[in-house]
Amino acid sequence: MAKQLPPQVQSALLWVKANMLVVVFCAIVVLVPIGAYFGADAFGAKVRSDTEKRTQVYNDLESQLKAKVELPIPGGESFPLNGLPNEAIVQEYEQLLAKVSDDARTVYTTARDFNAGTAGNPKHKPVVDPGVFPGYSRANRSEREGVRLRVGDALRQGYERMLSDCRAGRPPEDASLKSAIDAAEKRFVQGELKQESRAKLDAAQVQLLDKQLGKARVEQYFEVAKRISFYVDPGAIEVPSKESITKLLKAGKDEQSQGKALDEHDAQLFEMQWKYWVVSDIMRAFSAANSSTPSVLQAPVKRVIKISVLPAESMGQPAAGGEAAPMGGDAPAAEAPAEGAPAEGTTVAAAEVPKLGPPMVDPKVEAPRDFSKRFTGRVSNSVYDVRLSEVVFVAETSKLPKIFDALAAQNFMTVANVRISPADPFEAAREGYLYGPEPVSLVTATIESVWLREWTAQYMPAAVRTALGIQSAPPAGASPETAPQTGM
Repeated sequence: MAKQLPPQVQSALLWVKANMLVVVFCAIVVLVPIGAYFGADAFGAKVRSDTEKRTQVYNDLESQLKAKVELPIPGGESFPLNGLPNEAIVQEYEQLLAKVSDDARTVYTTARDFNAGTAGNPKHKPVVDPGVFPGYSRANRSEREGVRLRVGDALRQGYERMLSDCRAGRPPEDASLKSAIDAAEKRFVQGELKQESRAKLDAAQVQLLDKQLGKARVEQYFEVAKRISFYVDPGAIEVPSKESITKLLKAGKDEQSQGKALDEHDAQLFEMQWKYWVVSDIMRAFSAANSSTPSVLQAPVKRVIKISVLPAESMGQPAAGGEAAPMGGDAPAAEAPAEGAPAEGTTVAAAEVPKLGPPMVDPKVEAPRDFSKRFTGRVSNSVYDVRLSEVVFVAETSKLPKIFDALAAQNFMTVANVRISPADPFEAAREGYLYGPEPVSLVTATIESVWLREWTAQYMPAAVRTALGIQSAPPAGASPETAPQTGM
């Protein structure tokens, strides 16, 4: 039987049942304020949190609106922008970048064509077919023994054609001059003085004869001067002799030493060809400066005394102060280390040199500047090589700006340094060099030239590519796994 509640509780329950509305309203009066207090506190915390977040967002937006942003422009100064860029500005910036990229590509293509020429009209042709050099078979003894002779012959023929195309010349040879003077003497003695020989002349007649022979000598000088554009001294250009070419290749005692000797041999042959290109540009520029004049007597450039192409800075032989000492005459003998020869440990045997694919040169790489060497700041890098030349010549003083402009118009050539001193035209005339009536100067100029690797590297042998750090794409038909990726 269930336990009954105490009488007091029963009485309370009966009262609650009898007064239900009063109890409910009392509960509402007591509980609602308490619940409202706690509910309002929770709601207020959420409102404060949302307000703080909104305030932070507004503050961030305001700071961004006040911020200064710079949009980088490749190759130029950054563009300042107040606040964040909107969608329209982003689209305009993308269009600007695309235009800059197209312009840069056009400029580089123009520069490459200016430096190398076009496929149909190259400025610098290899002296022999690339299949002969550098693409000869090093494992074939007859090829490796004969390629240097073929390159040497082609170089000498190339220099001869270049001098002919530029209308370069020299004063009359001693033998031909003597023959002409003897003939003039005979004509004057027998025709004008009516004597058999000089021995029959008196003092007065000898004086007349000497004066006449002086005129005859000058006439011979004039005959040469009227036919040429400018003089080139004997030995002014370093043309490889047959003797130096013959000594170029020495036999190795084993396969490894033979491979190293061939690397040196290939590097020197390419250097000879590169020098030929440099000299050709300088000579063509001189010829262009003289193109509007009929002869050396009126020409801006009178005489080329010396052209020395200095060692390539990129081959580890920097030019001291921008003006290295000349290399000398003919090509170095085999015993001398080759310019650009690979370092020890990089040489491979003669029969193991693979065919090279196209050179991998990225023209988008930024070219560093070094103004401690020259005022141009240009130094050899992975995009181009810088070559310096010491050129000594005689020119009409007032026409020097025209000559320097002609150098720049021929190729990427800049006169990096120049020394000028007066030249003596009378002393030169006694040696057969006629300069004309205008004042002339002796000029010693350091000429800087730039050579883009995108086209020069395709003619480089493996040893030179390796020395310059130029990688090669796989040759046609070779798998990427087996194809060489460097110059070797």
